[in-house]
Amino acid sequence: VSTHMQEELSPEAQVRLLKEYASANNMIITQVYQDLGISGTKALKRPGFQSMIADCKSKKHPYDAVLVWKFSRFARNQEESIVYKSLLKKENVDVVSVSEPLPDGFIGSLVERIFEWMDEYYSIRLSGEVKRGMAQKALQGGYQGRMPLGYCKKSSAAIPSIVDDEAMLIRRIFHMYIEKKGNPSDIAIILNKEGIRNKQGHIFDAKKINYIINNPFYIGKIRWNYYNSSLKSFNTDNDIIIADGKHEPIIDINTWEQAQALYKLNKEKYKLRGRRRGNAGMKHWLSGILRCSECGGPMTYGKNAGRNVSVPFFQCSRRSKGRCTTSSYINAVKAEQTVLNALKEITSGKKINYKKPGISETDSETASLIKLELAKLDSREKRIKEAYINGIDSIEEYKENKLAMQKQRNFLNSQLEKAMSCIQNVVAAGYEENIHKSIDNVIQIIETRPEAYIDIGAALNEHVSKIVYNKKENHMTFYMY
Repeated sequence: VSTHMQEELSPEAQVRLLKEYASANNMIITQVYQDLGISGTKALKRPGFQSMIADCKSKKHPYDAVLVWKFSRFARNQEESIVYKSLLKKENVDVVSVSEPLPDGFIGSLVERIFEWMDEYYSIRLSGEVKRGMAQKALQGGYQGRMPLGYCKKSSAAIPSIVDDEAMLIRRIFHMYIEKKGNPSDIAIILNKEGIRNKQGHIFDAKKINYIINNPFYIGKIRWNYYNSSLKSFNTDNDIIIADGKHEPIIDINTWEQAQALYKLNKEKYKLRGRRRGNAGMKHWLSGILRCSECGGPMTYGKNAGRNVSVPFFQCSRRSKGRCTTSSYINAVKAEQTVLNALKEITSGKKINYKKPGISETDSETASLIKLELAKLDSREKRIKEAYINGIDSIEEYKENKLAMQKQRNFLNSQLEKAMSCIQNVVAAGYEENIHKSIDNVIQIIETRPEAYIDIGAALNEHVSKIVYNKKENHMTFYMY
């Protein structure tokens, strides 16, 4: 037995009909399995159904048949229906629909397949109608989902209202993100150390911080169809709906734009230098950046405890696990001094070899015009999607319009790539000057505030991807970007 808002019979009525059928056919019902309020499209998400299958497969053989009001109560997915019915058949358990009697012989099997196909078609059609309705609600500023941190709803139909203490936390997170140049790991560590938890009572992590920073709900917008739970992936911008909401924003536009610019910039750096922990969770400013030349593994910071004094050091983290055969041990004070001397040498005017990330902020006039046309194209795509959702255009018309716009987008992107490549050489000199200034800043912090390892690590990460230490040659190689 299961239920759905579109069905005409309640679960109680279904059970009554099953009992009447059993009584009329000399059957005894010993157990009723129910999945109340759960869709029948995914068998693995139905605990009642799974429990029934497990009982039917048991050695005790407790049942000879499974009674359902309709075959759609067993499964709405034809593939799953065939699989589970075959499984039960091996256990000599029949599936009987009390409202859909089947004729004997191969005709009965054919009719059963037709019922299954109709149930799946109904499910697909219903899903499409529900999705259209949800999309229309989103376009009208209606929010569908769990309230994010900072808001609450007094009823399902009420407009989300601000929770003052949570709103203060959201503003603090945005300001910390800007102050710390977009490092979500550091923010999460600081909040967790203070005992602050999210709306569900869980600790923060970089993923949760990034979700807050990227959630337009905090500037009064509604975002719908952002994530595909079935594929466990984020949808493309063309499939996401963002509309003006009816709720009061917590974050002002200026703060929002600063945070988004930082997020975009750090995303480009992330692609270039790879995954790395935030500095607030590290024991030393060289943690995570100093690498072993033998295996490429990270050098771990530790201390040798003597009788009167402990000696800090770095050693390859993989050596203790037997994954690296070379000892890359180096005294931490020596490592710090070597790095400082190397940084000073870099800023002495020598030519720097580095890998520069793609240019994102400097545009030529041509590139700016092309980007403007791409933005207009985004608006047009949203309009044709709205026309399809509202039933103005057919699916064929929608596909035709989308294909034409995709061709135009491909052309504009190719022109933009050519325009951006023309200004690479113009920007290179200014970028190298920026590296020098950044390294000068690192040197100043090391010499004036050596205890500020979080600030030193953050400043060093701006343009140093990694430092590889070769103990045999007593040499460090800097990888710049």
